[in-house]
Amino acid sequence: MKRIPALKPLSRDHHQGLVLAHKAKKAAIQDLSGDEQRAIWTEILTHAKEVLLSHFDIEETYLATALSACGDPHLDQLVDRLYKEHASLRSLLSPDGNRSTANLQSLGELLETHIRFEERELFGAAQTALDEKTLQAIATACGTRYDQ
Repeated sequence: MKRIPALKPLSRDHHQGLVLAHKAKKAAIQDLSGDEQRAIWTEILTHAKEVLLSHFDIEETYLATALSACGDPHLDQLVDRLYKEHASLRSLLSPDGNRSTANLQSLGELLETHIRFEERELFGAAQTALDEKTLQAIATACGTRYDQ
């Protein structure tokens, strides 16, 4: 499904996230040295601080809230998954988290799976279910103007 303009900024964030997920998985599989792994963790944590955590907030505040208000059980399941995966990602990214090879692998796998879920399922449902006012609110939260 073609992405509507209101959700394109979130999709662009997803592209960056997929690049980092790939780096994380590759670094874990190659079992890079401690310094090399720390560099990957630093890059991921910087991205989380600068982009990912606010991205989660926009999705939860605008997208999930609006989808939950629709009263559709299928949408509720999608929203539940969104919250659970965000919580797991936040845990892996927490400042006091364990920066092990296993957690780097887990983070890469979960981030990739989560982004694919949002792009393939959640955003498609949102494009169908949400009204223009809600889509404009999402676009505004992302710092863009929504013109369908």
